[in-house]
Formats: sequence, structure tokens, C-alpha cells
Amino acid sequence: MDTTRDLTDPAAGDPRARWRAAEEQLYPTLIANRSTYQLALDQIQAVVDEVRRRGGDMAALLAVEADADEVLASACPEGVGLPTDLLLGVACAVRDRELTAASERQRVERVVAAARSAGAQWASLRGPESPAELTEGSTAALHLSSGTMLTATVDPWSGGPPYGLQVAPTDGPPTSRNFADRAEWLAEYRRCRTELAAAPPGSAGTPAT
Repeated sequence: MDTTRDLTDPAAGDPRARWRAAEEQLYPTLIANRSTYQLALDQIQAVVDEVRRRGGDMAALLAVEADADEVLASACPEGVGLPTDLLLGVACAVRDRELTAASERQRVERVVAAARSAGAQWASLRGPESPAELTEGSTAALHLSSGTMLTATVDPWSGGPPYGLQVAPTDGPPTSRNFADRAEWLAEYRRCRTELAAAPPGSAGTPAT
């Protein structure tokens, strides 16, 4: 069962902005007040645990906000020393990121399973299948046999070479290169794919970059 439903609902936008704002307001005050830092972290963790207990979708998070007093009383029966709206907002932000990450893992698992079932060599995990379609953003493909991830990026605002290529094997650190020339970048991407596709099944080798 997918417990992360509703997290892509456009209506989630405003609550998420509110929760991010709570983090931006609360964390700097904690850093500035070292004497109560650990106590504040303990209270945040207690509220996060209580929020987790109450469900795994956007509706549950919104219900937490609606029942703020009861949630905080359950999490911290001795009271809290932080602004309650910020404390609850931070807890919701933490839980929202957990649910979003879980949803993304489930999506990737489905994509990989479908690719394997179809007998494909590659699973396209993000973005267009070919980086040639990119003008900005990224595309990521998983080589199913080796588990190597190939990620191509375009960042025209980076201030440096805009085209990036990362090869991330399962048995070692990723390697990255940046390119000023689009044609060179695309050629290197194709070379890496070809080399990986030609590797023996089960090989975790990394293309030379």
C-alpha cells in the first residue's frame, strides 16, 4: 500500500511553504541560544515522533496542524519552550520530507521493476530518456545489470561549463565531468552508455571518463 498519497496534490504547496518558513525562523534561534539547544532538539524530535504516529499523507499532516494543542501535549506533556507554531511547522516539514522521499523510492522501484520485466538494459529514472532533449535540468538512467547510475545535467546559470555528466557505480565513488561544448557532452554520454551496455552481465565496471 502506498502510504504517501496526496503529497503531489497542488493544494500541498501552501502548507509546505509555511513549514519551510517555520524552519527558517526556528533553526537560527536555536543556534544562537546554545544553552537550550539540546532541549529544543529533543522537543522537536518528540513532536516529529508524534506526527509520524498520526499518519502518512498530507491529510494527516494538515490534521496535525488543526489539532496542534493536543499533538504538542501528547508529544511533550511537560510543556515546550519553543514557539508552538514554529515547533509544529518544523515537525511537519521533517515528516513531509520523509514521506516525499518514501514516495520517490516507491516510484523508482516501480520504474525499475517495469524495466526489468520488459527485458530492458536501462531504466529511465528522471527526466527525458535522452539528454539531447534537455535545455535545463537533468536526466538519470540506471544500467540494470551493473547498477551504475548515469546522470546528465544542464545548468545554464552555473557560471561555469553548463553540461555535466556523472557516473555512479555501485562499488565505488561517482566520477563527474563538466563540459563547455554540448556536442562533446552528448558524445561522452553516448560513449558511457555504449561501454556499460557492452559490459558482461553483472559487471559493476565504470566507464573510463
